[in-house]
Amino acid sequence: MAPLILVGSELELVFNLQCLQKKSARKRFRRSILDDWPECAYCGRHNPTTLDHVVPRAGGGLHTRNNLIGACGACNLEKSDSPWFEWYRGQIFWTSEREDKILKWINQPDPDNIPPIWAQKSSEEILALPTAGSLTLVNL
Repeated sequence: MAPLILVGSELELVFNLQCLQKKSARKRFRRSILDDWPECAYCGRHNPTTLDHVVPRAGGGLHTRNNLIGACGACNLEKSDSPWFEWYRGQIFWTSEREDKILKWINQPDPDNIPPIWAQKSSEEILALPTAGSLTLVNL
């Protein structure tokens, strides 16, 4: 998934070279995570409907792709603001396989973060840069 870059106004985002309204961009962001988690990351129930902050926002966790996992409502509610590792290890449904999957997920590079060089340029400067072949600026 390509990172989101703010352009023009707060209402437009570039997503894979498509301008999207914030609501649509949020839906795609959410859907992309749930697509990678066809079952609850904690208990294994199929079709999780919530996103859980692995490191809770109350504990300094960010609202980034690698800190969000698919979770069923029951697990998300019960975990609440608890540290995930301590909470999960105490659950009867704990498995080392799911724990390893969560660890792999949260330790992956976050594709939604713009490299520091882009953070120093305005959106107009970024969009004015040439592209190479099928690569887009957001994928370079």
